[in-house]
Amino acid sequence: MIRVFLSGLRIQVLQLLRSSFDVVAMFTWPLVYSSIAYYLLDAKESPRLLLSAALASAVMVMWSQVVVGSSGSFDLMRQNGTLELMVAAPVPLISILAPVMLTSAAFGLYGLVVTLAWGRLAFGIPLGIVHPLAAALSIPACIIAIGSLGLIVASTFVLYRAAFFLGIAMQYPVWIACGLLVPLSILPGWVGPISWVLAPTWGFRAIDRAVLGGDAWLPIGLCLVLSVAYGLVTVVLLRGFEYLARSRVTLRLA
Repeated sequence: MIRVFLSGLRIQVLQLLRSSFDVVAMFTWPLVYSSIAYYLLDAKESPRLLLSAALASAVMVMWSQVVVGSSGSFDLMRQNGTLELMVAAPVPLISILAPVMLTSAAFGLYGLVVTLAWGRLAFGIPLGIVHPLAAALSIPACIIAIGSLGLIVASTFVLYRAAFFLGIAMQYPVWIACGLLVPLSILPGWVGPISWVLAPTWGFRAIDRAVLGGDAWLPIGLCLVLSVAYGLVTVVLLRGFEYLARSRVTLRLA
């Protein structure tokens, strides 16, 4: 399984680097998101708020890359006839899907760098880090948690024959529920409990508090706890969805 996982990471990195869609998207999305946040907030006198918005934009990019990039990969595998071979391989399906999710989330790290650099160069947003150690740990914790949440979504891609459209549709609900677009305080009360079980919520809080100040260790710990929980849920879902896909003979249908 370890060899399969490492090979999957290498192959997925090569695919992302050779995909003009992913490369262009990773270069433009951070610029668009951070620019919209800057002009929407109109908080030129509040650098902390602007930096927080820039960090939220970076987490948005991570989630987008996971659900859009991975769903596109699923459609490509289905069209090329390799999805059924991966499902039939003598290794757990999660060991094949995990590299896709984690690599996509890690690719969003580039979006974080671009977002912060653009905010600094274009808008003069300061980039001071209050807790460097926590910041260094919060970023991989956020990547792992978002990638693990992507595994749950990816398990539905086994059944859904238009995975790319489902991936696009999954962006905005998660952004809103996690408070990345608007504060949770202005949303209905029932949205709050939903945000507690979504990785981008705690990933953003971990990075935000590590950079701007605050207790970042609790969100970091919750990211890791959620990652384990997501992994267990994914194993159960994949078994069920894989059985349904096999019984309905729908893996190859595009």
